[in-house]
Amino acid sequence: MKPLIKGGLTILAAFVLTAALRQISVPLLICVNVFTVAVILFGLIEGETQGAVLGMACGLVVDSFSLGIFGLSGLANTVTGFLSGFISRKMNVLPIGRLFVFTGLMGALDLGLWVLLSAVFSEGFPWGGGFLLAQPLVTAALATVVYPIHRRIKTRYER
Repeated sequence: MKPLIKGGLTILAAFVLTAALRQISVPLLICVNVFTVAVILFGLIEGETQGAVLGMACGLVVDSFSLGIFGLSGLANTVTGFLSGFISRKMNVLPIGRLFVFTGLMGALDLGLWVLLSAVFSEGFPWGGGFLLAQPLVTAALATVVYPIHRRIKTRYER
């Protein structure tokens, strides 16, 4: 039951942050994909199965608010959540440099899958004036900042 509550709170937090970014700036919203950051970090923290389930849920939330084909983001986020959990169990990605590279690659994988699926199943995808290409770097930067904060909070409450 605990991973379900954590997942629900993660989706709610990502949704609130995305809504706040939408009010601030649309180009910023294109650069920052809060749901992808949440999926990668959840897979890293909880494991591949929970990462895949949260990825599916986050992707379907994203798809429900977009005008594209329903399920494209769900599929891309599911694969990203699973692989982030799986790969993080096989190798140490916790040092800051590795964490930045790992989350950047996972963000690029998510974006690449979404672009590929959009190209195959729809007539195209919005590039957002090139802001979309900055998304993996911004994802890596956000995840590299958020993960150590999560670890500090977790160790503080475990004492």
